[in-house]
Amino acid sequence: MVDQEWLELIMEAKHLGLTVEEIKDFLSKSIENEQTSKTG
Repeated sequence: MVDQEWLELIMEAKHLGLTVEEIKDFLSKSIENEQTSKTG
């Protein structure tokens, strides 16, 4: 099941003109940064 908040954020990003690839890239970098900050 998709979290309603995530769905709204993704819809807003698409409304602003971001592509699915840009959204995926942003999320991937955010997860990577979060993991790095926890281990570093």
